[in-house]
Amino acid sequence: MKQFFIPALAMLSVAFSGCDQFDDKRYSTTIPVEFMVSVTDNAGALDIALDKTLTSLVNQALAEHQDAIKSYELVQFRYKIWEYTGDPSATFAGTLGIGNQSASTPGVTYAFNDISLSAGVADPAKVVMNFTSADIDKIEQYFLDSDGLRLFLSGNVSHAPMTFLLQAEVDIDAITEEK
Repeated sequence: MKQFFIPALAMLSVAFSGCDQFDDKRYSTTIPVEFMVSVTDNAGALDIALDKTLTSLVNQALAEHQDAIKSYELVQFRYKIWEYTGDPSATFAGTLGIGNQSASTPGVTYAFNDISLSAGVADPAKVVMNFTSADIDKIEQYFLDSDGLRLFLSGNVSHAPMTFLLQAEVDIDAITEEK
């Protein structure tokens, strides 16, 4: 009898302890943000300084589970140049700074090293931005702090007048803890 009683108690204990268990659930979302850059002065290299905010809560399912988010995982960050008009040899050199939504300065930066604007439009592929693991940790923490990012685009162009659209996309997974 004793041999039957102990396994039965163990099974009941496992059955009842699972009632309040939480499971991790993953919500994936892509967040686009666009910077329209327009330099109208013919003086040549001119400074550009723009900033935008984005939020992971554009994903409705994620917004509904916002209080259950325990972490974020950065899947990919990429950019693409669109709608360029200007001198075909024009280049853009600058940085995309990244901080949490309330940041006034970036904590992470990505360098654009004299990218050809006309070639950027002609190439259909989006350029994947590579970050160090420390920078990825910071970006994930920025999302955790404020469910989004503030992006700071700065730099200069080699020729003016010109306009272009720089679109950045962030693929992020939010991990929630749900019953």
